[in-house]
Amino acid sequence: MAITKELEGVQALDSMIGKMEKTIQSLRTKGAPLSDIYFWEALLGAYQRAHQANLEGQPLAMTGFFVPQELFHAMDIANLCAENHATFVGQSALDKIEQLFDLGEGYGLGNEVCSPHRIAVGLAVSRQMPRPSFIVSTATSCDQTLKLYEVLADLYQVPIYVVDSPFIDNEPALQYAREDIKQLIRFLEEQSGRTLDWARLREVLDISKATYDYWDKINHLRMAVPSPTGGRPSVKDFSIMLTCCGQEAGLKYFRSRFEELKEKVDKGEGYIPNERHRVAWLYVLPMFDLKISDWLEEKYGAVIVMDSFGYASEEIELDPSDPIDYLVKKPLKWAFIRQTYAPNEYSHFAERMAKLCHDYKADVAVVLAHWSCSQYCGTIRLLKEEITGALGIPFFVLDGDIMDARVVSGAQMRAKLDEFFAMVNASR
Repeated sequence: MAITKELEGVQALDSMIGKMEKTIQSLRTKGAPLSDIYFWEALLGAYQRAHQANLEGQPLAMTGFFVPQELFHAMDIANLCAENHATFVGQSALDKIEQLFDLGEGYGLGNEVCSPHRIAVGLAVSRQMPRPSFIVSTATSCDQTLKLYEVLADLYQVPIYVVDSPFIDNEPALQYAREDIKQLIRFLEEQSGRTLDWARLREVLDISKATYDYWDKINHLRMAVPSPTGGRPSVKDFSIMLTCCGQEAGLKYFRSRFEELKEKVDKGEGYIPNERHRVAWLYVLPMFDLKISDWLEEKYGAVIVMDSFGYASEEIELDPSDPIDYLVKKPLKWAFIRQTYAPNEYSHFAERMAKLCHDYKADVAVVLAHWSCSQYCGTIRLLKEEITGALGIPFFVLDGDIMDARVVSGAQMRAKLDEFFAMVNASR
């Protein structure tokens, strides 16, 4: 059984946990919305489990985006998502982020490699992340993700399993994926020395399904005019889905968030007092400067009502009574995966995004052209043709990077957005 033998990342995680605890205390003192408190409590629990496993020499998995994390929860295996963690660290330590980039690039990653990946390797090289017992990644969400975890497995010299998640939901693809999940279970049992309790897994999947249902309901509430929520809060949704789906803490967050937003919709209240623009944000926000979302709201009354990561595929049904099938189809429930990793001719990705712009009553569309994401940037022309060509919605390509402000700074992004909204307002 592979177990953690070297205590790396202890000081870094101990400091992070302490800051989270203070944040929760401060939010409670201020009487913040419960969902804000539950968000930090859920994230705190995930980090505490990883920290404790590291300290006690228990199995600790390093995981990529969209892995079937419910298996880890059911087997009581702590896990840390390297990409999500790298983004979180980068946001909380912007003054040190260039040093992490240098460390990642010094290890051999080119500066055109996805910035969270360079941060993750920088954290690993500088021993600021716990040393994993093993690594589990997926073939999604991108080619660079696949390579990141191979690099980390080589750096740490630990076993790795890559889940070959399907992007097509026909029966041959699903059957192939079912066998893959069964092999993953065997891998986890071998690496952890623990046997999967199928009854416990079904309990976890029931919680996971309830969480997905609330997430879907929240995204439908965002269609309301005015929108009850904006761009920054949806980043929290994404983070919890990646770390706590299948755990009571994650469900508690989503249930509370849904109830808060439904109350606002029922009262006809918007996220901001004067909603003038409804923005379809066709990627993720620049994570190094989430305040851009606040700035759009304050200056232009522009609320981000939908984003590429914040919607579920209605065609995919999840059934917890069939655990293997559930775990196979779960990544496909993220419509972003289902629609961007198949040919547009099959997925109708651009057409579907245009339909979402229509359904969410968006009057402008912005795509962050994250310069290292060749897969998504390759869809921009298709998106523009459908959204502007078919719907007549103004479409803006914002060049930049999600974590590296040296590519395009926050100030430069604001200047470009100023020009775009000046044009939009002048044409009205």
